[in-house]
Amino acid sequence: MTDQSMKEMADLLRQGAKMLSTSCPECGTPLFQLKTGEIFCPHEKREVKIVKDGETPEKARQDATLEKTLQSKLQLLQQRLEAETSPAEIRELTQTITAVLDTLNRLKPEKKTAQTND
Repeated sequence: MTDQSMKEMADLLRQGAKMLSTSCPECGTPLFQLKTGEIFCPHEKREVKIVKDGETPEKARQDATLEKTLQSKLQLLQQRLEAETSPAEIRELTQTITAVLDTLNRLKPEKKTAQTND
């Protein structure tokens, strides 16, 4: 491990990131969980997705794509909700937002096996 990698890891810790017991499958560097929840390899300088036990990397990539799409839709729904004044439309938007949030929560990994996110 280089001095630069050590410095970057120290910087991540100072910024509030958590060092995980899992290491990067590409380089072996300890992984960090940022305050945003993102799992990050400081040596590779990229996000690493955690794959559930029994799940394939392809399925993890598909889930990551779905998660990004749902996050985007959630932002659009929030903007519509902020501008809405009709109680019926507000109710429908909040129900849709709840369904999107439930789906996002189901996509979160449970068991940790590291997989890089290409």
